[in-house]
Amino acid sequence: MKQIATVVDNNQPGGLIVVETEPKVTLPVGTRLFLAEPFAELGSPLGGGFFAGEFVLQGERYALVVAPKTEGEKMELQFKNRNTADGTDSDEDGLANSARINDANHPAVQFCRSLRIGGYDDWYLPSRDELAMLWRNLGPRRKNVPELFREGATESFETDWYWSSTETASYSDVAWMVGFDYGYQDNYGKDNYCGVRAVRRLKI
Repeated sequence: MKQIATVVDNNQPGGLIVVETEPKVTLPVGTRLFLAEPFAELGSPLGGGFFAGEFVLQGERYALVVAPKTEGEKMELQFKNRNTADGTDSDEDGLANSARINDANHPAVQFCRSLRIGGYDDWYLPSRDELAMLWRNLGPRRKNVPELFREGATESFETDWYWSSTETASYSDVAWMVGFDYGYQDNYGKDNYCGVRAVRRLKI
């Protein structure tokens, strides 16, 4: 890790300073602050797929792995075969959402959960936030997207809508999706057909 600062002075009694972080922490004078290096290069091979970014969930740091296109992507799948509530309203935790609805009534999730790629069988349908991260880091028309994920390349996402595993909190008969042309987010009736790309996560 790269050192970026040292706490050297403050005007608080006892020589303590509150650093604006989430959650807030109190550090003594002399504490060195470091910038965490990226876990891996975006688009590089990792855990049966490709590194797609990192995130923090319930205080734990994870790497997001996107499945290879030929095995882990399928276009034109329904979120569900009817428009009813599921309770999968987590914007962050796609694995928890997917575990809740892994059955024949939910083709998008069932496809992801049935995969075994690179010896791994813990693939799932990404949450709304995870899917948005995929577009930010690997969207086919993004300026600095890795070559392997550029539009028309081997691992490129289609410039189309992809399902997330997150239903809309206020209207539970619809679910969130992300458009991989320009990154727009919208919700759609669950019995409609969109693309699906599986992911898995690694604790780092």
